[in-house]
Amino acid sequence: MKLSLLGPGKLQPEHVDIDSPCDSGNVRLKVCYCAICRTDAKMWEQGHRDLVLPRVLGHELVGIEAKSGDWYTVWPGQVCGTCWYCEHDRENLCDAMRITGFHHDGGFADTVVVPKASLVPVPVIGSPHLYCFAEPVACIFNGFANLSIGRGSKVIIYGGGVLGLLAAVVARAMGAAPVVVERSAEKIAKAQPLIENTSIRICKETVESDFDCGINACDSSVAFSLCLTKLRKGGRLAYFSGVSKKEEIGFNLLNLIHYKELEVFGSYGPRREHVVKAVAFCASHQSQLAGLVEAIVFPETVPSLMPEVLSGRSFKYIIDFNQSVSVGQKPAPAAVERTVRRPRTTVPAQLKLLVEKVRPVAEDMRRSAEKKIDLKTKPLGALGRIEPLAVALSVMQHSLQPAIQQRRMFVFAGDHGIVEEGVSAYPSKVTVQMVENFLAGGAAINVFCNFYDIDLTVVDMGVKGSFASHPLLIDKKVAAGTRNFAIEQAMSKDEALLSIDYGAQVIGPRREASKMEIIGLGEMGIGNTTAATAVISAVTGIAPAQLAGRGTGVDNEGLQRKIEILEKALSLHRPNPADGLEILSKVGGFELGGICGAVLAAAGNGSCVVLDGIISTAAGLLAYLLCPEVGGYLVAGHKSVEQGQQAALEFMGLEPVLDMNMRLGEGTGAAMTMHIAELAARVMCDMASFTEAGVDAQL
Repeated sequence: MKLSLLGPGKLQPEHVDIDSPCDSGNVRLKVCYCAICRTDAKMWEQGHRDLVLPRVLGHELVGIEAKSGDWYTVWPGQVCGTCWYCEHDRENLCDAMRITGFHHDGGFADTVVVPKASLVPVPVIGSPHLYCFAEPVACIFNGFANLSIGRGSKVIIYGGGVLGLLAAVVARAMGAAPVVVERSAEKIAKAQPLIENTSIRICKETVESDFDCGINACDSSVAFSLCLTKLRKGGRLAYFSGVSKKEEIGFNLLNLIHYKELEVFGSYGPRREHVVKAVAFCASHQSQLAGLVEAIVFPETVPSLMPEVLSGRSFKYIIDFNQSVSVGQKPAPAAVERTVRRPRTTVPAQLKLLVEKVRPVAEDMRRSAEKKIDLKTKPLGALGRIEPLAVALSVMQHSLQPAIQQRRMFVFAGDHGIVEEGVSAYPSKVTVQMVENFLAGGAAINVFCNFYDIDLTVVDMGVKGSFASHPLLIDKKVAAGTRNFAIEQAMSKDEALLSIDYGAQVIGPRREASKMEIIGLGEMGIGNTTAATAVISAVTGIAPAQLAGRGTGVDNEGLQRKIEILEKALSLHRPNPADGLEILSKVGGFELGGICGAVLAAAGNGSCVVLDGIISTAAGLLAYLLCPEVGGYLVAGHKSVEQGQQAALEFMGLEPVLDMNMRLGEGTGAAMTMHIAELAARVMCDMASFTEAGVDAQL
């Protein structure tokens, strides 16, 4: 069969006549796999003035020559061989260029006829579908040809789609240090499995500059402009991806090219030699390329996939035409379910038992719970955020009759060595004084817990000071404060593990007689907004300048100092963004480790966990990295004025229940939300349905 493009949006399966003649200058290939390029999707959507229809698209293919049984990919060009460009090794610019999948039929078919000169042999590998990356990798080699990328080169790439990530993988293989800038949090999350196995960095933005080379791998004029501004004097840019039509580029950029003596090189399609080089690259980098495959699909599904390819959200879809071909190895599956790429590090042996107790929430209950809340005597959605909170409680408890009987608030306290850098408006001794205030009953969290009838416990995880025995206090001190992570790791790995274990011990194992249906998590520790911001920046890739807030109330100069310290520390430690334990040990705090352990233990008990402000949210984020299943048990209590909290919540897919313009911490926002959660459970259980109340459901 073949997929023929008949017009915009019209991709139709048709029969292939495999007995049609093939002249001596061409070769017939049995297409085994063909990838869907975004260029294919653009032609599917809007056609092209030079495209003659009907046409079979597809130029990223790999197949078998029937007579010899040899495997080949294809350089999609067909050139005259006599023009100036062909004679000067620039055949990709030949004026008589004809392109497979554009000027003549391509690889969206069982068979394809291509010029012999376009064939590029490929060695047999375990995953031959990965040779579909040969053409885009060849384009990257062409784009890199004038950049002089070598070991130690600083390379910035704008665009975290397939081409941008391929460019980063190629640059890394050449010894460079690539940084990928991608605004989409979804794409950053999808890229994590690839990033985890490389030293490539990906972020939403970066404050770094003075890059040796830049590549624009997206069609944004803003990205192109930023890419130029990030280059050092004498830097080089590959104009790899054209900007969208009707976009304007300011003349100030031309002045920048002038004053900094930048070199800008255009980059179009590859030469044949680049495809040959790309084949060897694909064979030697199979694990990295496999991370960029969205799915392997049947030909019949391709028309429905084109809008998704066009959106740029997905990685590479590869069409499998190989069902009837025996090639000496097991073919890739004809269809692969799209899986959610959740950030997960390898769980240390010491935490496996804790993590394994966390079971995914009962998602099969969600539809029933939503139906029940929708049929209550009210307009749909009229109770706002109370409704999804009621559904969440039903899903957590696996019951349409959720109940909250026991409520506990845990406030974890610890000191931070980073305070030595002047990041807080208050000295470290305030941590001790505030813990004493908690124990005396005079703090805001005491008032909130008393008002809402919530049991309060204060946990000393690492305060610089000692306390007399007290019924509200649990002593789990790891050490008297962390070290200054601006110059060294905040704590050792063993200390990080101990802090998590201590936090879990505070919650304890599940016992039916004393089960806590809901817990709130607060904190106290001068300097902890700096640690929390470092954690969130490390995980999300968002620059500290976009995340750092005023904490206890630093002035403008103090805020700038805080940002500079964070940038310095993250540049020093470069924690793995997917490794929660590493991030905690390098830039965290003992109370963050304690809250992380508490989240894991509470989720393992099936309890609802209400996070408070930026610090407990950052700790929840660490638990989420170690065990993504905890996300189903988390509730964001309130929206803090600390902007870093929102970035962490977005990463975990959480939305705050309240927005009270608060920034105190201690668990105050969580206490208010716990009260609302109890109300949500009562609504789910006690509020009548239209049928029960005899009310017209059309109201």
